[in-house]
Amino acid sequence: MLDLVSLSGVRNLYPCNFSLGSLNVFYGLNGSGKTSILEAVYLLSTGRSFRTSNVRKVIQDGQSVCTVFARTNQGQQLGISKNIQGNQSLKRNGVMISSMSEFASDLPMQLIHPENMDLIESGSKQRRQLLDWLLFYIEPKFYTHWLRYQRALAQRNALLKTDTAENDAQWQVWELELSQQALLLHNMRVAVFDEWVVFIRSALGLLLPQITINIDYLAGFDVEQNLANQLQDGRLKDKQRGFTQIGAHRADLRFKTDMGLAELILSRGQKKLLICALKLAQVAFLRHRQKTCIVLLDDLASELDVNARERLLQSLVELQAQVLITTVEANSVWPLLQTLNNCAKLFHVEQGEILLQCG
Repeated sequence: MLDLVSLSGVRNLYPCNFSLGSLNVFYGLNGSGKTSILEAVYLLSTGRSFRTSNVRKVIQDGQSVCTVFARTNQGQQLGISKNIQGNQSLKRNGVMISSMSEFASDLPMQLIHPENMDLIESGSKQRRQLLDWLLFYIEPKFYTHWLRYQRALAQRNALLKTDTAENDAQWQVWELELSQQALLLHNMRVAVFDEWVVFIRSALGLLLPQITINIDYLAGFDVEQNLANQLQDGRLKDKQRGFTQIGAHRADLRFKTDMGLAELILSRGQKKLLICALKLAQVAFLRHRQKTCIVLLDDLASELDVNARERLLQSLVELQAQVLITTVEANSVWPLLQTLNNCAKLFHVEQGEILLQCG
């Protein structure tokens, strides 16, 4: 859990230090800087923004660098700096860290924000990443195998676009590696998915009790057949398309209600609650594995009626995780949150300034 956060050079926010509790609400008008606070904390965990791929947009106008520092309640100190050239500096307890993956492992973080709607409605990438996020924190060997798979996939895709000779040896090398790593990833995904589903059902029971939603994991290839053979048989079609059409990179999650696919049946508010259930189930899963996680919830009140907000806040409190919430109106969240947890903190954000009001 984060005890203290210090930031400078981040968007429109004034340089500041603020102490956090277990439940924290930041309220203010649109454009005041609420979401920038979550963005800064997210940057500390992932090394990137959830709002833009251009680091220049995160760095305040007139500044050449943005810095976010945090101290955990266990005394660990974490810091990240990014400059306008895109370079970054990572420090843990004053010692430079070279790998973002190593840095990220210290601070699991789940983000729920309006653009998460794409998770249900768009292609498979975000849903696959949701499952792989769990694996990154739970299965120590996952990231190594994922990197090996990505390298083999890139090599095979390059062959699809450039190979004109009958260079079967290279094809066999990369298709065998792709097949072996795909099977390892699949087995890890299945094992974690089967455990995760238990927590998802519990979260859905609280957030969407009136709807039955079933979740299926799709491997992305026929696991009953040898993938290397499938890849060899599919070379011509893959060459025509310009990419590898089957494999672990095509894995997906499918959500179904009794009336059909969730993306077609659920309202926007129900989709938001489904996404919340998926992500809060991950937090609960990590807690079950003795790992703590921070939840960032941007614009909590949007798309949700009063009853849905109450169920969501109740679920957040029961998780016993650290939570940072943004909202336009404090009254949409704060009175209820106080009845659920009297240790919550309320911050008012106005024109880039963060002011503690209660807690």
